Amino acid sequence: MKAIEHAHFGRVETNALRDTDVIWRSTLQLGDDEVEVLLWAGPSSEPDAGELDDLAARLTDLPALDAAARAALRRHLRADRYFIDFHVEELEGGEAVGRLLRAAAGGEVGADAFVAAMRLGGVGLWLSDLPGRPPVVLDYVFEPDLSDQVLAVKVTRHGAVTSVDWES
Repeated sequence: MKAIEHAHFGRVETNALRDTDVIWRSTLQLGDDEVEVLLWAGPSSEPDAGELDDLAARLTDLPALDAAARAALRRHLRADRYFIDFHVEELEGGEAVGRLLRAAAGGEVGADAFVAAMRLGGVGLWLSDLPGRPPVVLDYVFEPDLSDQVLAVKVTRHGAVTSVDWES
């Protein structure tokens, strides 16, 4: 079956795909931010109701997913602060970096403050037949108008964080 009607995603169809592509898109509100959500599939994808239900559940409770992802980001940045240092150096003089440096009062910008300043830039949902792709990827950005660097929080379809990866 290459098509399915789903309560959250509507008609999900992969019949015409020749390459990996977006088969559904939407936006969700998270606090003051509007977040783009994309559902990706490959040409051999066969939509499964259970898998789509799990992915929809992640979106239904986006604030909880965001909280879990931010906890993982804080742990990651406490263990390896290179992403913070990179942005503080590269965006020196920027408004957001200036606020963080003033709050640090001459010390290092901490992981908690930096993660609080990050924004969820987008959510990618990937159907399971795409090898090497986690089913849920949350892309966190700092000063997206000035930097294309992303910390991607990768999550299972059941909501468990598996990794945080620096991407651009």
